[in-house]
Order: sequence, then C-alpha cells, then structure tokens
Amino acid sequence: MSAVAYFPENQPNQVAGNVIFESSQEGVIVRAYFSKLPPGEHGFHIHKAGDLRGEGCKGACDHYHVGPPTNHGGPPNSHGPRHTGDLGNISKSPFYKLYELKGVDINDLYGRSVIVHADPDDLGKGHHEDSKTTGHSGSRIACSIIGRVSTPNCAQPAKKNTNKHNTTRKINRNENAFMKTST
Repeated sequence: MSAVAYFPENQPNQVAGNVIFESSQEGVIVRAYFSKLPPGEHGFHIHKAGDLRGEGCKGACDHYHVGPPTNHGGPPNSHGPRHTGDLGNISKSPFYKLYELKGVDINDLYGRSVIVHADPDDLGKGHHEDSKTTGHSGSRIACSIIGRVSTPNCAQPAKKNTNKHNTTRKINRNENAFMKTST
C-alpha cells in the first residue's frame, strides 16, 4: 500500500515536492523529495491531524507519535527520545531523503499531515521552552494531508448501481424532513 503528501509547485510558500509512504515488512518507508525549498534548514514532521484549517495549519495538532509520551528528538535512527513523526531537517533543493518508520502501519498515516516549518529543528537539544515538544522549528510554512496514492484503474467510470431500491430518493426525503424540522 502507498500514500502521498503533495506540495504543489504553484504555492507562494516556496515549497514544492512530495512525500511518498510505502508499506514495508518492518513498518513504513518514507521517501521525501522537494524540488523547491526556501534557503536554510527547515523542521520536517508528520503531525497527528490532517485538519489544515487555521493560520499556519494549526488544526494539524502536535507531532504524530506511537507509544508512550516522549520528548521531541531527531529523525529515525537517531539516538535518544523522539516522536514517531520527528523527521529532522530538510534543506537545499532539490532535496531527497529516505526514512524508515519501524512499527508503523501505513493505515494509521492516512488523514494525518506532513508539515515543513520555517526554522531549523533543534532535535530537542535546544534551550528553548518548546525544544522538547516541537524542536523550536518555528511557524508552519507548508502543509499537506497524507492521502491514498491513486491506482492505475482510478480513471475508470464508477460501476452502475444495480440496487433495485432508489436509495438516493430516500436520502433526499430524509434530508428534506430534517430541513423542515430544523428551521
């Protein structure tokens, strides 16, 4: 199974690329490719929610984590505590990096988000108040929801409904009844 977080080229935030997630025997392989990034290093994380509403995608909540609560840290394979979604820093486009998230099921990633931050991630080693929670990586400058990758047959037309009952009509009647009682 595969998933993708897409950052389109035409956005004013100077971030473009995609992050591909693929199931593996030990968890999930993450392939991050960015064709465009602002100068400098930028914190890079998987966040708990895919709600991109609010200034700076505030609805995406905090960093995704599987297991007991822990402090923020470095990317996969780094030593010390870390959130599952801590992916370290990205910089210099074009940027390509491969990560492995052991013990993660790809189905748990659908609907979450990938965030690129304005500032470098201090990997939980800084002296700022938010170093142990966010890596002091600043505002969220680009956000994308993790969704299913399209399949080769996605362009095929939907199958005709062979249901003998017209369920659409029943739904419309129920909606009309709701509308009358709620006004």
